[in-house]
Amino acid sequence: MNKANQKPRIDIYHDGDIELAEKVIALLDSYNRKPLPWQKAILRRWMARDDEDKWANQTAGLIVPRQNGKSWLAEARILGGMVFLGEHLIYTAHQVSTVDEIKRRILRFFYDAEPEIRDLLTNEFDKEPKSFDYIELRNGGRCVFRTRTRSSGLGFTSDTIINDECQEQNDAQEEALLPTISAGPLQNPQVIMMGTPPTAGSTGTVFLRARRNLMQGKADICWQEWSVENITDNYDVEAWYQTNPSLGTLITEKAIKAEAGAMSQDSFNKMRLGWIPGVDAQRVFSDDEWNELAVKEVKLPEDPELVYAVKFAPDRSAVTLAVGVPMLDKVHVEIIERKRMNEGMAWLVKWLLDRWKKCNQIIIDGAAGQGLLIEELLRSEPKLKKKILAPNVKEAGSAYASFYQAIQDKSLSHYNQPILNSAIRTAKRRDIGKDGMFGYASLNPAIQMDSVDAAAFAYYGAVRFKGSKKGPSKQAFLAF
Repeated sequence: MNKANQKPRIDIYHDGDIELAEKVIALLDSYNRKPLPWQKAILRRWMARDDEDKWANQTAGLIVPRQNGKSWLAEARILGGMVFLGEHLIYTAHQVSTVDEIKRRILRFFYDAEPEIRDLLTNEFDKEPKSFDYIELRNGGRCVFRTRTRSSGLGFTSDTIINDECQEQNDAQEEALLPTISAGPLQNPQVIMMGTPPTAGSTGTVFLRARRNLMQGKADICWQEWSVENITDNYDVEAWYQTNPSLGTLITEKAIKAEAGAMSQDSFNKMRLGWIPGVDAQRVFSDDEWNELAVKEVKLPEDPELVYAVKFAPDRSAVTLAVGVPMLDKVHVEIIERKRMNEGMAWLVKWLLDRWKKCNQIIIDGAAGQGLLIEELLRSEPKLKKKILAPNVKEAGSAYASFYQAIQDKSLSHYNQPILNSAIRTAKRRDIGKDGMFGYASLNPAIQMDSVDAAAFAYYGAVRFKGSKKGPSKQAFLAF
């Protein structure tokens, strides 16, 4: 019979004295919270002490598929630090329900324990309060439980941070938390990251960056990971046992078989087999291919054929104005301006009215402001109608596809503008219409795609309307 693999595929750590870890394991074992072998091994790595009695592994990461028992490890690390060291900890997670469950488990441990342990709680916990976001012991041990936000660490000083569901943690959240351990009472900081591979909707950056830096030899991190290296068939039972150390105890074959039949191969590999394609696999454009197209200056033709593109962000937050111009062998695209919608659009109306006679076309897209902008332009200059394109779905699909192809073919240049770069680096595909058409969406909900879309329409227009004074270009586009 197959046995669940207790050893991670990736196992990097510094050795140290594990006496403290053994005390924690014995404590939990005495209260019938018995760990599996793999859980013991992880805790020994996390709580190993060096020759100076400091953490041998100050930064630690763990990736293991869902429902294998990461919660036991969070509970053990918190209890061990509070009970035996009087340590200050912060436990964070992405979901409120996860935070509440860990806090409940820690409290129940104390409330259900013998008086020797129960009496460690300070007086304010005598009546089992449920509203506190912390637990405090008489020896000074303390743990604060928080969901992650941009300000989740403000006002706290801690020795250790445990970041659960770390695949969702972003840079702003990390910046709020890390300073809390710089002046911890024990002067022995530790950061622990736990999570699963990111899904298509995950927006975290911290976890995968730490893993990437480790794998490239740029970081000294304790890292344990149960995963397949390459995408694997859903029904490979051996792979189930290799990547799920609690299979047969906390998880059943029957449950995994049901998941294998219900989930796509991509999703099953991430959620059940620990496969990590990384955020880069979801991105439409890589840094290398985009950076290669950057230029420091552009020598425009004597009589440039300019196309202006306006894109309103779907959430009505901003509007971007871009320009595209055909060169000898490329089309140059550039963001002219991006402003918040609360600044109005009078500036945009004036800008376009001052320049429309010298451009080939003006493309305006985005339900958030398209109709109003066109109305304002035509009210001031009815002749503008012949130069305005409000793209339909087919034309939008062609614009996005041609922009993508131009980057692959290196037939585009740009000015390396940060406002466009940041959006390009979070761009993923989204389906639009039917018949294979696609557009762009962001991997980070804080970043909108209006600058990318505006650049795409500027490129599309520069090629489609090249020589428009003599008639439309005959160049074929990807029309779906």
